Amino acid sequence: MDLCQRLRQAANPYWDASVNHRFVDELLSGHIDDEVFARYLVQDFCFCDSFVRLIAAAVCAADDPEARLTHARQLSVLAGGEYRYFIDSFQALGVDEAHWRNPPIAEPTQAFVDLMDRACASQDYALILVVLVVAEWLYLEWAQRSQDLPERAEHRDWIVIHNEPAFVQWVDFLKSELNRVGETQSFESLRAPFVEASRIEKRFFDMAYDGLDA
Repeated sequence: MDLCQRLRQAANPYWDASVNHRFVDELLSGHIDDEVFARYLVQDFCFCDSFVRLIAAAVCAADDPEARLTHARQLSVLAGGEYRYFIDSFQALGVDEAHWRNPPIAEPTQAFVDLMDRACASQDYALILVVLVVAEWLYLEWAQRSQDLPERAEHRDWIVIHNEPAFVQWVDFLKSELNRVGETQSFESLRAPFVEASRIEKRFFDMAYDGLDA
C-alpha cells in the first residue's frame, strides 16, 4: 500500500462518507434540488481564488522543473473552462451575480480556505500536495461512480470536469508527487492535514442541505 492509499485509509470514515454522500447520489442521478446545487456551487466558487493561489504555491515550492510545469498548466484549466462552467451554471440556476460574487461564507468553506491559506504560507511542498490530493482525488472518486450522465448541463458538466481523462492524469500526477516527496516526511505530519481536509469535505457536502427539509 503506497503513501496515498495509507492516507486515504486514515481519512475514513470521512472519505467514504463524502464519495457516497447523498449530494453525490442526487447529482449523479440528475435529481438534485436546484436550491441545494446552487448553494453548493456558490460556496465552491468561493474556493477558486484560494485554490489558484494553492496551485501557484505548488509551482513555487516544487523541487522538480517538470512538476512545476504541470502545476502551471493546471492554472489555465481553472482560469478557462472551469471558471466558465461556474458562470454558465449560476445563470442556469438563477443565481444573482451579486450573490455569487459576495455570498455569506459557510463554516466548512471558510475552514477549507483557511487550510489552503496555511498550506500556501508554509511553502511546504508536501503539505501543499496533501491539500491538493484530497481536493482532487476525492472528487475524482465520486465522479467515477457515474454510469449514465444526467441531462442537464450544469449537472453533467460538473461530473465530466472531474472524471475526464485530463483530470485523471492530473490526479495521478498529484498522487505520484505526494508519494515521492512524502517519503522524507513523517506519516503523522501528513496524516493530520489529510484527515482534516477530508473531514471538511464531508462537512461541505452536508452544508448544501443546511436548513432544508431532508
